[in-house]
Amino acid sequence: MAKILVADDEVDVGMIVSERLRRGGHEVVWAADGNIAVKMLEEFYFDLAILDIRMPGRDGYAVCAWIRNSPVHKLMPILLMSAFFEENTKWEKSGANIFLPKPFEGLHLLEVVQQLLGQAPPRETSEKA
Repeated sequence: MAKILVADDEVDVGMIVSERLRRGGHEVVWAADGNIAVKMLEEFYFDLAILDIRMPGRDGYAVCAWIRNSPVHKLMPILLMSAFFEENTKWEKSGANIFLPKPFEGLHLLEVVQQLLGQAPPRETSEKA
């Protein structure tokens, strides 16, 4: 079981993604925008971040940059997602591990999450819980 941060300003998408991950056995924290996501990251350790690119406050790219500059979280896998076609190539410069275009199938999401979690470095006990 992994602890996963999901940040998406679309409530329906956030709920569907979160529920699919919970059914897959993961603990999920949902943030409604990028600023809330960063606050959660300041307080807790996550095994994976799933970030919508276009959100109010800090967008997914800004949250991704914050993670990559964080001594605690910099190695955390990051999945970016968006319904906007032009993000299909733009995301590659972000520091994220993978991009998932919306809409996507729930089973595909779980496959990608498992792939990313397999690449994640082991959590150290001295880090935030």
